[in-house]
Amino acid sequence: MKQYDVIVVGGGPAGGGVAAPLARAGKKVAMIEAVAYGGVCPLSGCNPKKVLMSGAEAMHMAAGMTGSGISGGISIDWPELMRFKQSFVDPVPESARKAYEGMGIETWLGFAKFVGPHAVEVNGETLTAPHVCICVGQESSPLPVPGGEGLPVSDDFLNLKNLPHRIVFIGGGFIAFEFAHIARMAGAEVVLINRSDRVLRQFDPVLSQALVEASRAAGIDIRMEQPVQTVERVAGVFRVHCGENGSDVIEADMVFNCTGRRAAVSRLDLAQAGVEHGPAGIAVNSRMQSVSNPHVYAIGDVADQGLALTPVATIQGRVAAANILHPDSAEVDYTGIPSVCFSLPPLAKVGLLEAEARERGLEFKVKETDLADSFSWKRLGESFGRARVLVDERNDRILGAHILGHNAEEMINLFALIVRQEIPVSKVRDTVWAYPTCGYELKYMV
Repeated sequence: MKQYDVIVVGGGPAGGGVAAPLARAGKKVAMIEAVAYGGVCPLSGCNPKKVLMSGAEAMHMAAGMTGSGISGGISIDWPELMRFKQSFVDPVPESARKAYEGMGIETWLGFAKFVGPHAVEVNGETLTAPHVCICVGQESSPLPVPGGEGLPVSDDFLNLKNLPHRIVFIGGGFIAFEFAHIARMAGAEVVLINRSDRVLRQFDPVLSQALVEASRAAGIDIRMEQPVQTVERVAGVFRVHCGENGSDVIEADMVFNCTGRRAAVSRLDLAQAGVEHGPAGIAVNSRMQSVSNPHVYAIGDVADQGLALTPVATIQGRVAAANILHPDSAEVDYTGIPSVCFSLPPLAKVGLLEAEARERGLEFKVKETDLADSFSWKRLGESFGRARVLVDERNDRILGAHILGHNAEEMINLFALIVRQEIPVSKVRDTVWAYPTCGYELKYMV
């Protein structure tokens, strides 16, 4: 039996976010990672996806300028793009592990499971500590229809050696839209199937619908209100039966299940630690402690609060570390956390949705801006660009900002600063912005 001050289960951004400050404070920390150090974001999520998106962005920008000074055909070499992607991914596990060991953190590679409220077993050894932090993230949820078991998921797309000609993405969230745009720009015929009449529900519905229109204009076949009934594979061809009675049949070379993710806790034996969890993950309080065992913390996507984003995992980790060092000293502040769907064009948000602001009885106006008609978008041939900003004039503040269009992912960071730091609208309007830039349009957006 080995004893530590803290055991961290998971070697991704959430695990690093809590382990690093504890190690710097002199705590004896053990970190257990099941597969590879680095976690989903740099290995099978944010970073590899953005590398593949680089090729799609280049194709998109070239298409926008065709006929305006750009001529000649370009195409994506999928195997070469994949090799480029791997150049970012391959060094991460060893680099991350060495970084943790350099901090004095003892690293373990293997699957962990609880054997008591303060005890974890890995590779046949028992580790104990007054505090255990669960940072194992999420895994893809199975598609609960006949033939839905074992369908390819996001990890499989990110490791495709060759791009299939006909692809179906099932789902209406981040992953489905981002991958659909990558595949389409790489030359695939793409169908995106969504079971309801809304996609990207965490985003502004007006702009989400505008993204649907932009996606269709790019050649992506988006089918709304088409619940999948069955999926079958015959002679190497997938057949997706969708619609209320399954009468609509879509044939494809590959089908990806992008319907959602769930907390990856099935192998942890949480009952041994008295840790409760539900469909949204492990139940935690504002200090990131399990509500049923305060000596166990859940951080990042595995927790039942906060957006499933790397920056959220990082701030949750800092809060958990602070409370381990000084009990009840910190709570998570989720104000002004931006979120982006890296589609083409990207869709971004920060702060409140219009419906949320109205539910709270807040007084505000929605300031809408047609970005596609502004210089910084027109010069690139961008056809889709729109912003909707919720402005509370009486209290001189911005409640939320929602942007669809080129450079939205960078502009939303400015609004995140404004919302989180409560910078008055009057100060934003008084700011001098560089011209000609996308950021310059903020003076008109507020």
